[in-house]
Amino acid sequence: MNNLRFATDLVTFYDPGYWDARGGMDDLRTLIGPGQRWDPPRFWERVLDATREAGLDGIEITFAPGDWTSALAAYGSARQFAAAARDRGLAICSGFLSNRLPGSERYADLRNRADHEPMLEAVCGYAEFLRDCDATVMVASPPLRASRDAVPPTVVDWRTVEPIADAYNRFGAECIRRGVHFTIHPEAFSFLRNSRDVDLFMLLTDPTYVGFCPDTAQLTVAGSDPLDVVRRHRDRLVITHWKDAVGAAPADIAIDERIYERQVQWFAPIGSGVVDWPGWARLLRDIRFRGWAVFELDAASDPVGELRRMRSYVGQTLGHIYS
Repeated sequence: MNNLRFATDLVTFYDPGYWDARGGMDDLRTLIGPGQRWDPPRFWERVLDATREAGLDGIEITFAPGDWTSALAAYGSARQFAAAARDRGLAICSGFLSNRLPGSERYADLRNRADHEPMLEAVCGYAEFLRDCDATVMVASPPLRASRDAVPPTVVDWRTVEPIADAYNRFGAECIRRGVHFTIHPEAFSFLRNSRDVDLFMLLTDPTYVGFCPDTAQLTVAGSDPLDVVRRHRDRLVITHWKDAVGAAPADIAIDERIYERQVQWFAPIGSGVVDWPGWARLLRDIRFRGWAVFELDAASDPVGELRRMRSYVGQTLGHIYS
């Protein structure tokens, strides 16, 4: 598929067992700090070597420990980090934006305009880092919803989304000034989860500054058809996340701080779930999408093997559709 380049989001490497450790994904970032079992250079060298071994073209950096501040700690500068990737034939294609406020354990709530300025400062620094890595895309997701039976309920309507969209428009404008495209990404249990939410966020954000990063699995788990969503918003497509899903999650699932680990039960390697991959490849061909396809497998126990299998499936099964 010569019109696409293939990368992986670093969450693929976030199974603590891959690092001979125990615990959940959230525990992993405590294992590479100063005085801990590993240091950032060892983490990054292994990730870059593994991505090359898997036969991919690049990586998408993400939240800790595979975040941009960790890369700076390991290599001293964005350019040195990018050079380490290039030495392995890899590119830094994009960066996922953490919602954690800088210097805090608290996550930003962009419904609160007081959180806009500190997040804007973080976005500017991150965009400059990505620019210096020759990466062109920043990916962001809104915060989690509450459970359906929460009291009071969390209603995601125009009034809820408007301040978030205002923040995203500002973030996008600052990213453009630095040569980076700001995109928003659906998460199955967030404010941006299904086809209706995508329509609302696309309506309230300016296409000049805010693009779209569809995720095939996240939309499927939320009960939507990713192909239908992309057809409606084809002009906003900047980058794509590829992951399969076994189906939609129950509507009454509890949404709490462990949801990111529990949601893995609905995800699957490409080709082993319900996503219409031939249809997906035809759609990207028909809209002439040329860019990055980012493979994701949240916390894969054998990331290199799984990434190789997905790349092989895509080449052998879809390559004739969009080459």
